[in-house]
Amino acid sequence: MRFCLALSLLLLSSTLAFAQAAGGVAGISGVVRDSSGAVVPNAKVVVSNDAQGLVRNLTTNSAGVFAAPALIPASGYKVTVNQSGFAPYEAGDLTLQVGQNMNLAITLSVGQTTTSIEVNAAAQLIEDSKTDVSQVVNTQQITELPINGRRVDSFVLLTPGVSNDATFGLLSFRGVAGNNSFLLDGNDNTEQFYDENAGRTRIQSQISQDAVQEFQVVSADFSAEYGRAMGGVVNTVTKSGTNETHGDIFYFLRSTGFDAKDPFSAFNPTEHRIQTGASIGGPIIKNKLFYFLSVDITRRNFPMVDSQIKAGVLDPVNQVWLGCTLPATPAQCQAINGLLPRFYGQIPRTADNDLYFGRVDYHFNERNTFSASFNYLRWLSPNGIQTGLSSTTGAAITGNGDDSVFVRNGKATWTWVPTNTVVNAFRYGLDTDRQADGFDQAELGGGLNYLDVSVGGVQLGPATYLPRVEPMETRNEFADDVTWTKGRHTIKFGANFVNSQDNVNYLSNRFGSYTYLTPTQFAEDYSGNTTGQKNWTSYSQAFGNPVVDYWIREFGIYLQDQWRVSDKLTLTLGARYEHSSVQQPKIVNPDWPQTGHIVTGPLDLMPRVGLAYRINDKTVIRGGFGTFFARYIGGLVDNLYTNNNLLQQSDSLSQTNPTQLAAGPVFPNIFSAPPTGASLGAATIQFVSPNLKTPYTEQGTLSVERQIGRDMVITASGIWSHGVNLYGVTDVNAPPLGPNFTYKIDDTNGNQVGTYTTPVYLNPRPNTKYGAVYDVTNGLSTYYDALAVTFEKRLSHGFQSLLSYTWAHEIDDGQGGGSSAIFYSGVSTVFNGNYAFEKGSGQLDQRHRLVYSFVWNLPTLHHDDFFTKYVVNNWQLSSITTLASGRPTGSATIRITDTPVPGMLSTSSLNGFGGNSRVPFLPVDSLYTPATYRDDLRLSKIIPLWKERVKLFLNFEAFNISNTWAPTSLTTQVYTEAKGVLTLTPGAYGVGSADGGFPDGTQARRLQVSARLVF
Repeated sequence: MRFCLALSLLLLSSTLAFAQAAGGVAGISGVVRDSSGAVVPNAKVVVSNDAQGLVRNLTTNSAGVFAAPALIPASGYKVTVNQSGFAPYEAGDLTLQVGQNMNLAITLSVGQTTTSIEVNAAAQLIEDSKTDVSQVVNTQQITELPINGRRVDSFVLLTPGVSNDATFGLLSFRGVAGNNSFLLDGNDNTEQFYDENAGRTRIQSQISQDAVQEFQVVSADFSAEYGRAMGGVVNTVTKSGTNETHGDIFYFLRSTGFDAKDPFSAFNPTEHRIQTGASIGGPIIKNKLFYFLSVDITRRNFPMVDSQIKAGVLDPVNQVWLGCTLPATPAQCQAINGLLPRFYGQIPRTADNDLYFGRVDYHFNERNTFSASFNYLRWLSPNGIQTGLSSTTGAAITGNGDDSVFVRNGKATWTWVPTNTVVNAFRYGLDTDRQADGFDQAELGGGLNYLDVSVGGVQLGPATYLPRVEPMETRNEFADDVTWTKGRHTIKFGANFVNSQDNVNYLSNRFGSYTYLTPTQFAEDYSGNTTGQKNWTSYSQAFGNPVVDYWIREFGIYLQDQWRVSDKLTLTLGARYEHSSVQQPKIVNPDWPQTGHIVTGPLDLMPRVGLAYRINDKTVIRGGFGTFFARYIGGLVDNLYTNNNLLQQSDSLSQTNPTQLAAGPVFPNIFSAPPTGASLGAATIQFVSPNLKTPYTEQGTLSVERQIGRDMVITASGIWSHGVNLYGVTDVNAPPLGPNFTYKIDDTNGNQVGTYTTPVYLNPRPNTKYGAVYDVTNGLSTYYDALAVTFEKRLSHGFQSLLSYTWAHEIDDGQGGGSSAIFYSGVSTVFNGNYAFEKGSGQLDQRHRLVYSFVWNLPTLHHDDFFTKYVVNNWQLSSITTLASGRPTGSATIRITDTPVPGMLSTSSLNGFGGNSRVPFLPVDSLYTPATYRDDLRLSKIIPLWKERVKLFLNFEAFNISNTWAPTSLTTQVYTEAKGVLTLTPGAYGVGSADGGFPDGTQARRLQVSARLVF
């Protein structure tokens, strides 16, 4: 870190500059020379786009350099160069992609002004100033590839270095859990609370597919302009109007008759989905004022199939409990059996998703351009918190509820060109994001009402996190970027400020929660309990004020230089500084003064270095290194406010603690107020360490890019990433390790095959007034190595394709996935604070991932008759093929059925700590899911109408056309503990339990038809 700090100070004290185009925009630059290679100063350069009504007049400087940054990504750009004594130069049909800085090497020929040189550079394959690892998904791919649910950001998975995190839409870059940045027209569109794209992943889509022009996926080594992300960056640009009116009308239909049956569903539930809408854009005043509008409506009816499967605990066929015996009576066992039938069947579920988008662009004059846009999302889904098609854990009832999301995003940009060498871009963003969930009252009847109960790992009650508004967030962002061309340097500097205001209404587990180790214990308490027995293992309940308000303010500045050292070498030097501040809690627990101060970390200074060396016209070598800090997560701040035992109090009582057992309720009663007693020790506390630092990644890349033929390019990148100071949790009120206890290990026949000895945590806790006291520390690290290969064929002869392959290995010491990197509200280690014991392949480890996509306009016959034109010709085929190795679904676990060591702190782990139920003598995260193989296919018939200016696309799409599947979740129980003996239970280990897939909630084949009228 000292090296990073020294390098950063060195960079800041020198003349720095910028290498990549800004978020949401693109740029054109170049060097003008004569035929002898000498630079040509004072040449007149005009960058224009007739469709956009855009003109930039520039002059080359003394080094022959010109630059036009902050351009709208689009096709149809033209560059003309004029200088006395030379023939005019013209490069036409240039296509600028988002995030691209097109570099032109221009040579002027001696001559008169009567001729011009036409240069078609529409498909510049080799970018000799690019230093990051990135890939653009263009308009044709977005529009013409098969798309499931019309959710555009699912196409991020076409690119290398990125994989899905779990099965509900999260993304992982370089094995990092979450911590990505989602940009929309240059503004940060990332929700602060959950650190996800606006609206989260449960919704159908955040923005209409028809409103998105293209997006850039930056996997590693992004420029200093980008911050608050130690994962990756998704840089999206929306469509704008042009001098011609264009638009479309679409209709997508999916119905049950098209669907294959989910392997974990007893039957194929009825599903019906309609997606319809339209878009239009054009001029209000030609060359001056443009508009673009879109509307996107989804109506979906998709019931969820529910079941409960737990080996050794439940008989799912007869829907009864296993092992319910004496001292419970047959009548008591029969009574709890009556709770199970409701978990086997179909739960009604619907979803309405409404998307509205509008954008206006105004070219006030050549030097001033304004752009403003507004995006609105409305999502309502009764019983829609769970998005899977089926569940084997009863989640359609126990983890479900009515879901609603409202998102409003407003963006405004002013681009000012004060001189030929300076461009200033100012951006403002206003984003609101409200997510509210509640109980579905129809599903509460016939169960335990609001009470939560867990028996042998089987959940029976409703979701403990309902009702909630989490969050209602308002974000204001101000950003300004200045680009200055000076000699061979293109210097860029800027600043941004984000104020996020979160309002949360949430009190988890307010209705109480009972935990039982066995069905027998539950049966004794559930009915016929006339003596007031307490057979529960633990009881927990929360109390207090559910309403929390706080703000998070983030400030960042950067300075960066793109230095053309020579015609072949481009060097990028830069640094970024960020700081976060958090509104401090007003309520402080005097016993734990740490609850009154939320530490946001010291100096977050990030050096970034990159180089690009052009060996020849077809080969470029790139390299880079940098540090990238995470944003401060709103979900963590919410927990720090509420877990101080004053604003809210969360009490957890254990059967192994006699005082707590005596104070606990008799089933099904709950507390009306927090239990009292100086030695009760039930309250939970959470705070951050006083020396907490901001997590960051160190990233290094080395790439070789080679052009093949006229329209193909292959890139191979070595990627290295190291996560530093990631958050972990330690219980500072845990007792020290106590005496050893030896467990016997039996095979399935009851024969002893070994032993396992472990020290055990015993009651009482050091501070008997409290239970667990969680200290968030910088305890974790990650390690990621990868080889990423892309092979791209640009569109020619009606064919375009992209192949992305990634070999990778991710190692960590307990990072988990993205959903684990938000609240940090509990320990997950076997031994308290021993993160090294958790080191191994992480849950985000995926060794191989290959994605091949193509769009092919099938060959046509050269006939003009009706049959040839409307039947034989104008067919299009597109496909996305994914081959991916499995990933860890978790570690091998143990089910404990009693209290093997009297007085142990917890009965959920062998050593009594309760942080992790995994088998401590087996490798961590050693259970991998099988590999997945699937192909999504679209066949389109294109019918030309009205002078070829209007076209009708009739589409048939098949997702996972071969209906191949692999479980995405496996059962993990290897042993069952009883009376200090661990018995092997192979039937409960490695068995598929789910095949979740986004956005359908299943991997089973899905078919849909659609029509799209384009004009």
